[in-house]
Amino acid sequence: MGHIVGKDVLYRKLGKKIDGLIVRAPWNETLHEILKELYTTEEADLIIKMPCRLSGFDRIQKISRIEKLKLQKLIEGMCARGLVLEIKGV
Repeated sequence: MGHIVGKDVLYRKLGKKIDGLIVRAPWNETLHEILKELYTTEEADLIIKMPCRLSGFDRIQKISRIEKLKLQKLIEGMCARGLVLEIKGV
């Protein structure tokens, strides 16, 4: 596999989180490439920190410790690409 750099470790953590969901996604080079294409490193880090259940913005902000405006932009960007969903009233 070669030398693993920080970004690769981040995407591996994201892959592990996704693999732990209902539908399995075992780690391999293809999954790694897909995750790198879909998520920036900031987005991957946020998804790793997010709870696996419905959570409001304030809870996500508290857990992630990302400044509110930056977090809002990250979430809006992922929503626009269908990577996370916004459900009103949560």
